[in-house]
Amino acid sequence: MPAGKPDSSDYVTNVLALAPTYHRAFDMGLIYLSDAYEMKINPVKESELRTLNLAGGLAEFKVALGKILLPQDPNQRPRAEFIRRARALRSI
Repeated sequence: MPAGKPDSSDYVTNVLALAPTYHRAFDMGLIYLSDAYEMKINPVKESELRTLNLAGGLAEFKVALGKILLPQDPNQRPRAEFIRRARALRSI
């Protein structure tokens, strides 16, 4: 859930550390975090890119997706509530 949104949180449990390209893709809803802590491609957005003939490099982009590295301390991991709210905000 973006920190600037109403009812958001600046807690570590509402933070993902992403490289700039993936951060933009996350903000735009192209990728999302599943409840199983996996970064996945949004099939609706992927289809839109393909329809617009803008999917060049998408296969290489997707290689880095998958299970994210989590803090050893479970209390510092992204909370399921924030993960779900982020997906809902992006209509995923």
